[in-house]
Amino acid sequence: MLKTLTKAEEQVMFVLWKLGKGFLKEITDEMPEPKPHPNTVATILKILVEKKFVDYEVQGRNNLYEPKISKTEYGKKTISQVVKGYFEGSPAKLVSQFVNDNKISLQELEELLQQIKSSKNQQP
Repeated sequence: MLKTLTKAEEQVMFVLWKLGKGFLKEITDEMPEPKPHPNTVATILKILVEKKFVDYEVQGRNNLYEPKISKTEYGKKTISQVVKGYFEGSPAKLVSQFVNDNKISLQELEELLQQIKSSKNQQP
């Protein structure tokens, strides 16, 4: 089961996903304002390594950090957990909620329907 990320951990992951890989200074420099102290970012990176979201390679006196999970993969697992926990495991109920809240347009729904139809036609 995928562990969840805190908001601070997620912020660091977004920077790492953007950079691809980076040293502590590069990651801290890319953080949004107000920038956290480098010690704070280092602590978060240590936690992300423990949670197996990030790996690192020692280069001289510094660690080069790299995400072990892609942004897309994390997004899929997070959405799955949301659907399971809040929408009784039904993606249709999630979409229905978006429709009810006017968060998705008719055009977007039609595009989704076309995507579903074309993926069904491509299956053997």
